[in-house]
Amino acid sequence: MKTFYIKTLGCKVNSYESEYIRNLLLNNDFEEVESNADICIVNTCTVTNTADNKSKQVINNIRKNNPHGIVIAMGCFCQFRENEITDLINADIIIGNKDKSKILDYINDYLNNKEQIVKFYDMNDVSFEDMEVQKYNKHHRAFIKIEDGCNNFCSYCIIPYVRGRVRSKNYDKCINEARDLVNSGHKEIVLAGIHTGQYNDDGKRLCDVINGLSKIDGLERIRLSSVEIVELDEGMLEILKNNNKFVSHLHIPLQAGSNNVLKLMNRRYTREEFIDMVNNIKKLRPGISLSTDIIVGFPGETDEDFDDTLELSREVGFSKIHVFPYSDRNGTVASKMKNKVDGNIKKQRVHKLMELSNVLERKYFEENLDSEVEVLIEEYKEGYYYGFTSNYIPLKLSGNYQINEIYKIKLRKEDINFDMNN
Repeated sequence: MKTFYIKTLGCKVNSYESEYIRNLLLNNDFEEVESNADICIVNTCTVTNTADNKSKQVINNIRKNNPHGIVIAMGCFCQFRENEITDLINADIIIGNKDKSKILDYINDYLNNKEQIVKFYDMNDVSFEDMEVQKYNKHHRAFIKIEDGCNNFCSYCIIPYVRGRVRSKNYDKCINEARDLVNSGHKEIVLAGIHTGQYNDDGKRLCDVINGLSKIDGLERIRLSSVEIVELDEGMLEILKNNNKFVSHLHIPLQAGSNNVLKLMNRRYTREEFIDMVNNIKKLRPGISLSTDIIVGFPGETDEDFDDTLELSREVGFSKIHVFPYSDRNGTVASKMKNKVDGNIKKQRVHKLMELSNVLERKYFEENLDSEVEVLIEEYKEGYYYGFTSNYIPLKLSGNYQINEIYKIKLRKEDINFDMNN
């Protein structure tokens, strides 16, 4: 029996694809190990220059530690560096963001021919690549990739160039995959994609998928990995108002709270539009948790621009802000912009925004104290049970619970896992 090892870098979409590959190999008599395997697979990331360097380093280190194994590199880093990839890494099979579902065929071809395989496609001219994960062995929240690609071309982002244009999974396949996951015991499903909110299968939109999933017996929670503010259409707002299976949490990337910076970023909304939509969301779903991503120190960002971001963050009352210091990404419009922000100023702004995030997070937690919440127990470790509420408050509980069950509890301060970096 041949052994395999998978190293996943980057986003939830990569994690889903790696889970598919894991199940594919396990179902074909391969054995998963922690390291030093016959077959080593690296699913790479290229979202930043640092991610590129890490992908390259991981692949070459695995080759060094597994000189006689089959090393497979795939994903965004490989796709972006297509023309020079064989000079950068030492791998036996190299593919981009297509044919990950066919990795078993590539492995068999290599075993038969012992010749390096390098295969890439034009990502602007590919269809959605079907995969189905029937069970997650290491997680109780199950992810389904329903969309791939992006049409937005934000000035700092390389992803549309390596993932291609928006394309979506067949609606019926989304529902069937969810049903299989529920039959395998999963109670919560997270819908994921590069741009999940742009899902469109022959007129079926994201709201239709959520409403379809809601009819599955045994499915208790439906969550989105992320959604853009401009993608919260009437159908999604109706879900927030009336669909009890949809959780009380949305992750909505803001990226900047200044109209000047938003325009430079090529984001498709203003700060006023963002605030108006958030106010609408809160009316429809009182108490909802809203987390976000913000890039600090974008080229041209002034002190006044950053103050706008702080002000907007306070007004919205995010429950969590994921803060990213801007760094140039080769190949993007932003990397060629002038008026780069000094590194020390950038660090100061990052620190200030992270401090605000901690304040807002604790404020949100405390606003929910003494309320009745439902928690999905996901892990037991060192005498405590860990899980998340519907509105994504991380809990650390002592008592008598069972993994993968949902319990109603009265939220106490001592139950909140303040150390959890969610």
